[in-house]
Amino acid sequence: MSKRSVSRRPLLAFSLLLPLAACAAPRTTLSPRGERLVRLIQNTGKDNMMAPEALALMGITNEGRDIPVRQLAGENASGRYVVSLVNIRKIHEFVFHRKQGDVLILHSSDTRFARLTSVRYPRNGKPSVITDRAFAENDFQQQVAFWFDRIPGR
Repeated sequence: MSKRSVSRRPLLAFSLLLPLAACAAPRTTLSPRGERLVRLIQNTGKDNMMAPEALALMGITNEGRDIPVRQLAGENASGRYVVSLVNIRKIHEFVFHRKQGDVLILHSSDTRFARLTSVRYPRNGKPSVITDRAFAENDFQQQVAFWFDRIPGR
């Protein structure tokens, strides 16, 4: 018989401990501020359905059907702001949106407030991904700042 270079017992022990190590890793993307905004939306927001076209460009789909969300709206001198809490992929995601003229600007974000995708949706047209990263990031920051001012416990 030939001698093995690796003993089976340590390899077996390692393979049994590996799933335990995976369970210990944090699986949440919630930041403290994200958690407070999620709670605010859950406690004071309203259930709603969003049309699937723009959200499909963001990778959020419900097999072509409307997307169930919980929404919170607010206004200031520059207009009306809406944040939607989406849980279609079994994780919390935000969709920030506001109207600029006849165009709806939407941004998807994780709960750490990292912008993932931005979409422009004209009133009488089809949605399209915003390719101007500077514009998208600037608008996203404005929308997030609006909601940061309203999150309790800053």
